[in-house]
Amino acid sequence: GGSREEHHRSWSEADRAGGTSCRHCQKPAESEAPIRIWTRQRTEHPEQGELLEAPSSSSCPLPDQSHPALRRASRFAQWAIHPTFNLKSLSCSLEVSKDSRTVTVSHRPQPYRWSCERFSTSQVLCSQALSSGKHYWEVDTRNCSHWAVGVASWEMSRDQVLGRTMDSCCVEWKGTSQLSAWHMVKETVLGSDRPGVVGIWLNLEEGKLAFYSVDNQEKLLYECTISASSPLYPAFWLYGLHPGNYLIIKQVKV
Repeated sequence: GGSREEHHRSWSEADRAGGTSCRHCQKPAESEAPIRIWTRQRTEHPEQGELLEAPSSSSCPLPDQSHPALRRASRFAQWAIHPTFNLKSLSCSLEVSKDSRTVTVSHRPQPYRWSCERFSTSQVLCSQALSSGKHYWEVDTRNCSHWAVGVASWEMSRDQVLGRTMDSCCVEWKGTSQLSAWHMVKETVLGSDRPGVVGIWLNLEEGKLAFYSVDNQEKLLYECTISASSPLYPAFWLYGLHPGNYLIIKQVKV
């Protein structure tokens, strides 16, 4: 029992430690078959650019982007895309800006309507389905202490986290001087240098995914081979309860 607000307030200590999970937004328990490696199909995907609901207003200030930082040209610029966050997948612990390119950890759980597509952990996918060709985008991580960025299929379980499923891959900054990559549910420690801006290069023609640090010069962080039989989506995880932390999908300079 209990009101909607009480449900939102009932975060467990484990959630506060890392998952930022909102119990109210979890999908009702049901029996599901295990996720297959890049193969499980769902009957429908969101249309590109579709905004399924507007987040409610709250006291959580979103960053002022009226004076963006100077940007450098990228050798991947001709394949640049500018994804927008899919609000139906947005966790109740997150908010997005009006242009749907900044995601922020909220100061309080948001009363978004329940959806089986919504993450119970502090994650969000973008609306753009990437099923063929070459794609590149950049994420500014400098204002987030714990994060992961990468790709996932739309079928990724909404109570799991990036990299810990067979249909997702990411690089992750733990906030404890460790950068890691997660692929096929395996962690690869990459070092202790923190990238401020991460470039993600997805070449579906060759089945390759690569992550770059693109702060001042381009540096390859991690590269892997993928075999995706269903579309992939840019994916984000802002973990730990740090209100005001945010990630920005940058405008790639041509």
